[in-house]
Amino acid sequence: MLKYTTRTLRRQKMKTILVTGGAGHVGSHIIEQLISTDPNNNVISLDNYFTGKVENHIVGAEYRVGHTKDIFKHIKETPDIIFHLGEYARIAPSFQDIEKVYDMNILGTFQVVEFCRQKKVSKLVYAASSTKFAIEGNGRNQNPYSFSKATNVDLINNYGAWFGLPYAICYFYNAFGPRENSDPNYGTLIAKYERAWLNGEKLKVVKPGTQKRNFTYVGDLARGIIQVAQKGNGDGYALGNTNSYSVLEIAESFGNNIEFIDGYPGRAESGEAPNKAREEFGWEATVNILEYIDDFCSQNKKVRPSKKVLS
Repeated sequence: MLKYTTRTLRRQKMKTILVTGGAGHVGSHIIEQLISTDPNNNVISLDNYFTGKVENHIVGAEYRVGHTKDIFKHIKETPDIIFHLGEYARIAPSFQDIEKVYDMNILGTFQVVEFCRQKKVSKLVYAASSTKFAIEGNGRNQNPYSFSKATNVDLINNYGAWFGLPYAICYFYNAFGPRENSDPNYGTLIAKYERAWLNGEKLKVVKPGTQKRNFTYVGDLARGIIQVAQKGNGDGYALGNTNSYSVLEIAESFGNNIEFIDGYPGRAESGEAPNKAREEFGWEATVNILEYIDDFCSQNKKVRPSKKVLS
């Protein structure tokens, strides 16, 4: 059985820390690490629970329900640091949800950035999307989600130049691990495959299946984001595993019960991303996705329905 642990984080005095999207997958792990590192941290979550869950709450944090575009109403404190993850975060559904994308990612993030400027927050840490680095440099325009995230990167960089806003921007790569969302519309690929495998159902692979993804363990991501908050400045902190795998390879790692379907295959394979996180403070991913899946299947064989046999 694999043990997934995080490296010891250097203590840093933080009085009040706001995590938008704190009831979500990655946000909950950031809160967990912040509190375990220093229980005296006053950690507040602001989440609209579009995909966040009460089950993700961490003991010791305060949870407030609300939209980031109403941040001035919900947050009367002046946080020392804001980790901004509270956005719409799915690629394929964003074509149908373009109003939600605009509402959460454009309107919401603008208010968060304005809040930081007006309140003179010591640092804004923004969770951007690795889709910006898709091959041929056109990642930002491949779908509404990627466009909104890249636009917000421009906004924050400009606020830094225009108003001296202290900030750091991280880039995510397909988080996997505990508390993943398995919702049919908004869930992650790994969580959907785990649920299908547990139910003895076919794992659906959007044709052609050769599209590659970079998968990063959620504990590693959270650790990296906190390190960026402590030590980083400016743009360019990519937090991704160095290994990438095709969607078909991921599905096959659960077995051979696979069904190819038509649909939007997602972004093109990511290109070269900035290496500042590794160069500046030695961040590295510690968990391989294929080993994680193998461990998951080994642990859960007994809970699968015996009447269904994989082909």
